Amino acid sequence: MKIIHWYVAREVIAPFASGVLLLTFALVTGRLLKLVEMVVNHGVTVADVSSLILLIMPAFLELTFPMAVLLGVLMGFGRMSGDRELIAARACGISLYRLSIPVIGIAVVVWGLSTWLAFSVRPWANARLHEQIFELTQTKSTAGLKEKIFNRTVPGLVIYVDNISSKDESLHGVMIADGRDPKQQNTIIARSGRIIPDRSAKSITLRLDDGSIFGVDTTNATSHVTSFRTYDLSVHPDEDMGVTFRDPEEMSLAELRATIAQARAAGKPNRDAETELASKFTLPLTTILFAIIGIPLGLKPARGGQSERFGVAISLFFLYYSLMRAGEALAQRSVLNAYAAMSIPDVVFALLAAWLFLRAATDRGDQGRGAGDFIWDLVERFQRKPAEAAA
Repeated sequence: MKIIHWYVAREVIAPFASGVLLLTFALVTGRLLKLVEMVVNHGVTVADVSSLILLIMPAFLELTFPMAVLLGVLMGFGRMSGDRELIAARACGISLYRLSIPVIGIAVVVWGLSTWLAFSVRPWANARLHEQIFELTQTKSTAGLKEKIFNRTVPGLVIYVDNISSKDESLHGVMIADGRDPKQQNTIIARSGRIIPDRSAKSITLRLDDGSIFGVDTTNATSHVTSFRTYDLSVHPDEDMGVTFRDPEEMSLAELRATIAQARAAGKPNRDAETELASKFTLPLTTILFAIIGIPLGLKPARGGQSERFGVAISLFFLYYSLMRAGEALAQRSVLNAYAAMSIPDVVFALLAAWLFLRAATDRGDQGRGAGDFIWDLVERFQRKPAEAAA
């Protein structure tokens, strides 16, 4: 049995590792445009972007690990089932329960790794990412501004600078159109200015000297002109870089519990913190549930080959993700307790896993039909209709 267990484990680990790489790359690709924009508009180096990607990675891995486990089990068991190896093993008296031991072992290891990421690595990485974004904005703030063009690097602001001093990076001949508040739109003109970072407030202040503000109030159709010697315009680097993080995602387990207790004592529950704490327990558990679901589904035939199994994995994960988002909405609106709301997808998939696995283990399921057969049935039905009409 030890040889068989190692054999099954190898068949699952290989597609699992490929799935982690492929799915993580797909998630990173979704951020590439923003990262490229940071390089072009903010003067951020490729090394800095690589560091940001590494800090974002723990959040990505929390999502890719469960899906990669499901993909690995489907691919591994699908390959062995297609070559009749599982049929031979079960014909020799080896039950599906014993064949599942290495799969559950892999899932438990990945569950432990996901839990470590959720409780320790991701909060540290998010906090460090927040700090690094601020540092990059502080050091590269003028690099994103180009002379004699209208810069739109800051959401809601259009900044024109006639000249940027190469000695002290001071700005000369500044014009700013501030449309962040639709009800109060301002045009600011200043002789000079400079960028001042405020680490305590996590913001960047654009300090302007000797200028005027031309404001329009759209609510009552009035305008005003104000002259100033010094005017401070604050910009938050999170919004500037297009990356925002909820504070609970940066907290450790102890900090989350303290925040929740303080909010409840004040009579204002922090739903975001409660939801974040509950998700740290519920999301890693998905790896075990997906592993159990993947075993009976991997036994079934797939007329579309491994690509069909990949589609089944994507569909199941999309269903889980939709239920998880619905649970978050229920928790944040105080419809359900955070733990109850975030447990909804786990309960649904636990019932589905138990039902599919027990039917497969006791040979009560239809092993002749796969999870994607209903799609092929629809395709064949539509193919028959033109043939019948032509006849």
